[in-house]
Amino acid sequence: MSEAGAEAPRRGRRDIVIGALLMVVATFCFVSLDSILKALAARHDVLFLAWGRNLFQVVYLIAAMPFLGARRMLVTRHPFIQLCRGAALVGTTVFIVLALKTMPLAQTYAITFSAPLIATILAMIFLKEQPSLRRWACILAGFAGVMVALQPTAPGAGGFLVFPLAMALANAGYHVLTRAIAGDEAPLAMLFHVGFFALLITSLALPWSWSLMAPWEWGLLAVGGAFGTLAHLLLIEAFRRAPTAVISPMIYSQIIAACLIGYLVFGEVPTLATLLGAAIVIASGVALIRSRG
Repeated sequence: MSEAGAEAPRRGRRDIVIGALLMVVATFCFVSLDSILKALAARHDVLFLAWGRNLFQVVYLIAAMPFLGARRMLVTRHPFIQLCRGAALVGTTVFIVLALKTMPLAQTYAITFSAPLIATILAMIFLKEQPSLRRWACILAGFAGVMVALQPTAPGAGGFLVFPLAMALANAGYHVLTRAIAGDEAPLAMLFHVGFFALLITSLALPWSWSLMAPWEWGLLAVGGAFGTLAHLLLIEAFRRAPTAVISPMIYSQIIAACLIGYLVFGEVPTLATLLGAAIVIASGVALIRSRG
């Protein structure tokens, strides 16, 4: 085998490793963003925080246009679906912040990990995809794990438990809408337009949601927006370098970040039920991702 021929497999393996690492870093960025929103939500309206998070994302992407290419961001073939993706992103942000106001990070993420399971069901309904019996088994096992993590019969459980489930549903809708147009849209255009439309939608609520923030809180929100923008850019690069079957399971490393940040920043210690439920949901999600039929 020639040197060039030997280099190609090595380069392929290196790209897969780099892609997986980029996905892990992206998940830590997402948890960092959510942690900042959790901290700010104790003092400010959730819709206002969603507006600010998307405002900074759009500002950062506009600033990056000279380097990444304006046309690659601005041109879209599916403006209505991009609007719907923006609405789904708003729902995802609002519901996870509402959940985090009353629930620990680790428990919230354990429940929201059901998004790929819900996305499979939505894809069956709207995209006419037909899950196999194996995939149905993964879905049912995953929802059993959600119930373990949710602990709906535990003392102190309340109506707020619906928030992470609503977030998972909104996030699943976001995934399905993204999958529906992924073949026709440039990744950077999808990133810019979802932030732009989410900003427009949350701007409608500003007369009622506007909140006065201290300079340091604006700075914290700007850092959160940077985490969110960087996470999406890392996702794009990760999926460019490695197959979905390798990259997608890496998102479950969020539970590690959630446990770590939850303990260090908020003093939250995950319960055994949360960790067990998360393990069941993660195992089901990985099996679902790797299933071909």
